[in-house]
Amino acid sequence: MAQKETKTKEFLEKEIERLLKVNKALMDRVERDVGTRSPFALFEKNVHLASLVKERTLELEKLTTELENEKNKLSSIIQALPGAIFFFNHNFRIDRAFTTFLEKRFNTHEGCQLEEIIGGDFFSIVKQQVELLSQNLEVVFFDFLKANDEQEYYYACSVSCRNKDQYVLYIQDNTEKYLQEKLIKEQEAKILQSSKLASLGEMAAGVAHEINNPLAIINVAANMLSKLLKRNNITIPAIVTSVETIEVTVARISKIITVMRTISRESMEFRKEEVLFIELIQDVFALCSERFKNNYVDLRLKINNPNQDVTIYCDKIQLSQVLLNLLNNAYDATEGTEYPWIEVRFSDDAQNDFICIENTGKKIDKSIIPKIFNPFFTTKEVGKGTGLGLSISKSIMDRHHGSIELVPESENTTFILKLPKKNL
Repeated sequence: MAQKETKTKEFLEKEIERLLKVNKALMDRVERDVGTRSPFALFEKNVHLASLVKERTLELEKLTTELENEKNKLSSIIQALPGAIFFFNHNFRIDRAFTTFLEKRFNTHEGCQLEEIIGGDFFSIVKQQVELLSQNLEVVFFDFLKANDEQEYYYACSVSCRNKDQYVLYIQDNTEKYLQEKLIKEQEAKILQSSKLASLGEMAAGVAHEINNPLAIINVAANMLSKLLKRNNITIPAIVTSVETIEVTVARISKIITVMRTISRESMEFRKEEVLFIELIQDVFALCSERFKNNYVDLRLKINNPNQDVTIYCDKIQLSQVLLNLLNNAYDATEGTEYPWIEVRFSDDAQNDFICIENTGKKIDKSIIPKIFNPFFTTKEVGKGTGLGLSISKSIMDRHHGSIELVPESENTTFILKLPKKNL
């Protein structure tokens, strides 16, 4: 039985082998007769080609998905940047822009000119940086401060060359950091100024301690001389005048020391009270009137109702500092002018008191008027001014809920202080 099965198996294997040979011979003959257009050959090639197309399509779909993901990721990164990106050509025409965080400041659209979007001053600086890129530089970094009447903007920028005909401008908004650093500098400057005033107060106290006793002796001696002259009916003009001059000078020195100690004292507590205006202004005049007189500057005082005891509601020490600063500025402005004068005027209405300081010095240029109350801004020569006087004065007036303003339409340089009346 097993021998019979073996023979059958061998027979079938031989038949299969013979049929395969016949199939191959037939296929070869078809190939020879029909060539490459054989339906069998075309079918096999189409199957192979379809397989390749399917594989490549899957690869392309995968790459497309990856590219779209990278594009979305890059777009998210760009949109999250705290600034704006502009792609522009050599003619400064914008090809593309991303301005999500700064769209209110740079409202742009493709095809417009860069200068239209960022403004002339900013554009001129960008143009200069683009020219620097021609000096084999890959990227140029620069800062730009844009200021107007209401707000300052500070930008950290860079310009790079993407290819021969395309540039990239990146603008990062660092305004908040800039304003914080500016505020810190202002506070440091005010602390320094307060320190100087405190030192001046200590010095005044030391001076007063050192000279008060000699002044007292001189004053007593002058009073004794005056009494002796009257007792003995001595009326020689030169002697009488000399004694009177000694008494007036001693009184003036004492007054100056007292006022200097008061004004230079650091006011730890802001304290408003009703103050006689005439006393306040006389204290301030005591510190500067002699200097004005020696340099032929006419110092005037006008009060709308001189017969009244006019009072103002203020912190006497701090308001004295404001007035002294304005008078010193006025004195500097009148230097070199013919017939210089400075006038202080007082007036009021139902709600406010007004103190006006006018001088005949050179008027302030209109272009810098918006900056004069900025910290560290000064038109004086190096060493003559710190640029803090008007800034500190404005802070003091703000604390009084009042104001300090320059009157641009006035014929002469004129500042007006406005102080609200008590209980208003």
